[in-house]
Amino acid sequence: MGRLFWKLFISLSLTLILIGAAIGGAVYFHDQRQQNEEGIQRDRRAEFVVGLTANALRHGGVAGARDLLVEWPGQRAPGVLIVDAAGQDALGRPVSHVALAKAFKALERSRGKRSVKEVTAPDGSRYLLFLPADSASAGPPRMPPPSVQILIALLASLLFSAIFATYLTRPIRHLRKVSTRLAEGDLDARVTPFIGSRNDELSDLGKDFDFMATRVQRVLNAQRQLLHDVSHELRSPVARMRLAVGIAQQQPDKVAMALGRIERETERLDELLGQILTLARLESGIGNDGKEKVSINDLLEEIIQDVGFEAQANGRTIEYRADIKAEIDGQRELLRRAFENVIRNAIKYTADASAVEIRLTSESHKPTILIRDHGPGIPDEELGKVFQPFYRLPSENDRSQPSGYGLGLAIAQRALSNHAGTLKLSNAAGGGLLASIQFDNASVD
Repeated sequence: MGRLFWKLFISLSLTLILIGAAIGGAVYFHDQRQQNEEGIQRDRRAEFVVGLTANALRHGGVAGARDLLVEWPGQRAPGVLIVDAAGQDALGRPVSHVALAKAFKALERSRGKRSVKEVTAPDGSRYLLFLPADSASAGPPRMPPPSVQILIALLASLLFSAIFATYLTRPIRHLRKVSTRLAEGDLDARVTPFIGSRNDELSDLGKDFDFMATRVQRVLNAQRQLLHDVSHELRSPVARMRLAVGIAQQQPDKVAMALGRIERETERLDELLGQILTLARLESGIGNDGKEKVSINDLLEEIIQDVGFEAQANGRTIEYRADIKAEIDGQRELLRRAFENVIRNAIKYTADASAVEIRLTSESHKPTILIRDHGPGIPDEELGKVFQPFYRLPSENDRSQPSGYGLGLAIAQRALSNHAGTLKLSNAAGGGLLASIQFDNASVD
């Protein structure tokens, strides 16, 4: 048991004991005070036995009341006095003059008091019925003395406090165990299976903890996969550079060819490292400051002008149309890289002698950029995977040979996400791939 359990257990127990003792003691001493002041019993026990005796006397006379008291269940009959006008008990029992005077006084002060009754028998005689304070006869049980009340309250409060403290601290203990398992590397550990069907703040805390654990697991798995992919991508050009060095050492006449290979592999490494650093900055949120007003129209026209030469050199064209004017607060270079990656990807995969169609329009009152190529498209089951870093589809000419590093769309998606934008891919009707870029916080003219 933890410290929180004992704090709850002790504090709840003491609180319940004090409350029970205070209430029980107050009731007990109140009854005692009334009995001492009046010399007669006025509690529920007295009301019960006096009421039964009064009914027997009213309908069966003194004989009926005697039969009731004689046949009363239990070892002792109730000591209800049946006093006539002469001040004598109808059953011949002694009557205290002090108790009788107090009974008359109580009857006059509160007519109809249920613990003191004046009853007319069938023969017309009138009798006063009451239970003396010193009577210990049968009837509903008296309230136990304070010592017994405290003992009962102690046992009940200890039991209740133990159950309640356990109920509160059990999910916390489970949370601690699961967090320890997570720290030891068990990323599949979760709290919800231990908490069960509780519907309170602690169960909400457990669900939030499991959500956090799931996110941490995904991030760590993604980092491991990224590290594996990066090491794989770096190993290939390094191996080719070593091979070129070996060729240059063994065949001096091929030094120029080897140096050219080393230069190309160095450029590829530089490009790859630059993309990896960009992706890492985007995922960590570094460099999100320095926002400015960026015209989406101007930025698209600038990118199309730059990549248009490359498209024409490969026998492809770009068709651009702007239906609206849009601006966004953001980082121009990140937006440029996002747009350029998607457009270059479309130019790369569109069919020869075809056009890449780019349109800036408005959908649902939000600026939207539609980029469509006329290439082979992407299988529907692969559409969601192409945004994963280093995930590559085979080239359209040779499905067995992947092209690129698989970072362009991943960088584009994260850059757009930092600008409250979304990038969606779908296969267009009639062939080709349709990329839709939409912003939530851009202004439209």
